[in-house]
Amino acid sequence: MLKRAAIPGLLGATLLMAGCLQKDTVHTLYLSPDGAVKWTVDESSVYSDEADEGKRVAEDQAFIGPALIGTHSTAQALQALGADGLVRTTVVRDERPFHVITDARFFRIERAFEQLFKEAGVKASVTLKAEGERSALNVRFDFSKEPEPRDGPVPAMLQDLDDLRFVLTEGRFVAGGGFDVPDRMRASLSREWLAAAEKVMEARGEIELTLSWIR
Repeated sequence: MLKRAAIPGLLGATLLMAGCLQKDTVHTLYLSPDGAVKWTVDESSVYSDEADEGKRVAEDQAFIGPALIGTHSTAQALQALGADGLVRTTVVRDERPFHVITDARFFRIERAFEQLFKEAGVKASVTLKAEGERSALNVRFDFSKEPEPRDGPVPAMLQDLDDLRFVLTEGRFVAGGGFDVPDRMRASLSREWLAAAEKVMEARGEIELTLSWIR
């Protein structure tokens, strides 16, 4: 799996760093043609790498304890994004290394993204336009100012955003400005776009991200 380490920097370069938990995190957005989305966060191989046994146990429990009752940071983040309905948590493995899957539904992906960037302190405009059978999600980032330092569950979730994927539930992707679209059902951020975005951040400029699909 490709670890896209640049994403947290792009979406919040001044976010506070988390502790010493190690994990593999995959964000999968199951996108419906009408713009509704089910956001799933899969956190696997989770463990503390603290050398001190007492601190290690405490850090492990600080993760799995809240997850067992659905109040862990990821669940709080999805709720903060304005989830429509309950945020669901499934603890696949409650022994270290832990494995937890958290998901939530949103009626409109652009609203979830707007709240995401607002909570992260990133200036961005998000639109979803539909013309006939074709829809397009557009995100325009404005890096003319540095992202505001933020703390909380959403910035913490972005720190773990190693892998971001879109999966279309019906229809097919037809274009991806900044995305790799390998089989018309899946899309992920391209290496080229990430490299370009880093340069734009350094130059204090603007850059767009666009994903289009047909029902």
